[in-house]
Amino acid sequence: MSASVLITSLVLIVMFSRGWSNIFLPTTISFIASIGLLEFYYFMEQKGYQPLRKWGVCFSIIYIFTIYFVSLKTKLQVEDLALMPIFLAILTATIIIVARQKIDTALSTIASSLAGFIYVTWLLAFIMRIILWRGADFMDGRFFFLFFVVVVKSTDIGAYFYGTWFGKHKLVPKISPKKTVEGFIGGVIFASTLGAILASTLPSVHPMFIKLSETLFKSDSTILVAALGLLIGGSLSILGQFGDLAESIWKRDAKVKDSGGYIPGMGGVLDVIDSLLFPAPAMYLFMKVLENVN
Repeated sequence: MSASVLITSLVLIVMFSRGWSNIFLPTTISFIASIGLLEFYYFMEQKGYQPLRKWGVCFSIIYIFTIYFVSLKTKLQVEDLALMPIFLAILTATIIIVARQKIDTALSTIASSLAGFIYVTWLLAFIMRIILWRGADFMDGRFFFLFFVVVVKSTDIGAYFYGTWFGKHKLVPKISPKKTVEGFIGGVIFASTLGAILASTLPSVHPMFIKLSETLFKSDSTILVAALGLLIGGSLSILGQFGDLAESIWKRDAKVKDSGGYIPGMGGVLDVIDSLLFPAPAMYLFMKVLENVN
């Protein structure tokens, strides 16, 4: 229930923030990134590593807000400027490690610290890029974010019901004993279907799918538009399920059940956002393709 509240709250903030209230967006994303990062660092600590916790949270917030403030331009052009926080993160982490003079843990500390920053913050920041996109006519990033979240999170619903009703073959029993091949396929089918529906109906998203269909097939047929939505929805679903499996294997390696308890009533933030991390860069890349088509 808490996971649903977190996702729903994020969607509401994205869809209804205007003017000064837009600052709630990077604040919320940086909060989620910080908690998720601390949970990932907890995994590392269970394995005996010593990641730089305060450093990671600090540069997570800096990185998220950098993307936000640069996005206040007409077009979102953060690729060059967003490299600076990453450079500063690597530099300062190295300075801290050198200053501590703990030679026997130097490599593991830098590796675990940067791994968390990349896996959680860098990947999650693509959601900010999606939301703030204003790269072409008709492209409102908020609606593409809605498409993205609905498709990816609906995968869990489809996988659960298909797995419950038809699941017989274990998918990866050593990593996630309850997941089945049938559930995996069912999740993709359900998400693909919603992708087709949203591509044909959702404001901002629908016109861009029409333009893509016209470019690829010289036709704006409803069937072709739906087929493209089906393809994108299925691709995001597959990446989302691999993201979920990735987090599961991190937890099993660290021998922990839930990723954390920073938010009461919730197993962990990473347990909620794990399926969003891998599809987010793919969705962002797809939007850049759509912009070039336009």
